[in-house]
Amino acid sequence: MYKDKRGITTSPKIVEMAYKRKKRNIRLSILLFILFVVIIVGLSYLSNYKKITISNIVISGTHIIDSKNVEERIKEDLAGKYIYLFAKKNVFIYPKSYIEKDLRKTFPRIQDLSIKLEGLNTLRVEIGERTGSYMYCGSNIPEKIEDLGENCYFINSDGYIFDIAPYFSGNIYFKFYLPLDDTKDILGQNVMDKENFNKIIAFTDELTELGFKPVSLIMNDEDRYSLHLEARPDGGEPEILYKKDNDIDTIFSNLSSAMKKTEFKNEIMTKLDKLDYIDLRFNNKVLYKFK
Repeated sequence: MYKDKRGITTSPKIVEMAYKRKKRNIRLSILLFILFVVIIVGLSYLSNYKKITISNIVISGTHIIDSKNVEERIKEDLAGKYIYLFAKKNVFIYPKSYIEKDLRKTFPRIQDLSIKLEGLNTLRVEIGERTGSYMYCGSNIPEKIEDLGENCYFINSDGYIFDIAPYFSGNIYFKFYLPLDDTKDILGQNVMDKENFNKIIAFTDELTELGFKPVSLIMNDEDRYSLHLEARPDGGEPEILYKKDNDIDTIFSNLSSAMKKTEFKNEIMTKLDKLDYIDLRFNNKVLYKFK
């Protein structure tokens, strides 16, 4: 019998048993580590097995977006491995959420997106594109007429700016001119909050029903809105003026009531080619001026 370092009395047999136990635990730990490595290496190998990796990408629903660009972007997202071991293109661990997020960011025209597997080798991507109903063309109308339409972006029916627009002559699309947050990219912004945007669109539709032809909306530094109508023969555009804080339903009601008066309507519509502006900024008043 003897005492160990802690002063506890023990025997050689107990010491030998403790040594053997420690040695057995070390061997077991080594075996478990080797087994873990073997499993990881095996899974890494299996993750690259061709029968369970994405080798085909099918894109459908694109019209303006180039499907080849979408396919190349997906291939980039599937390239490489997780922690240098597991293939991202493996059907069981491919980064579906990341691909969806990346595609929406890279192609803002995408409105609806579905990503799903077909079998163990094909990734089917179905895309629904946003439709351009209106255009955003900067904070002000360019001074040079040849610059009109060169800096425009498509807007969807919610006021969301989603793509660069090609040049269109004339007034195919209703245009918005107003300042946006210049610290951000124009793509992805909203021209204004959805509620206000929808009210303005409804206002332009109601004006059309009254016989006017709205073509653009401009907001100046004083929060005054200037709704431009189709150009006069001299090239100038008549304006309908109102303030940002005006209630649109109220000012339209005022104009609609005025247009129901035969004398007022006849004067406006027969001299529309000489109209300078209709001013709705003042409560219950409809002011107007001809050139």
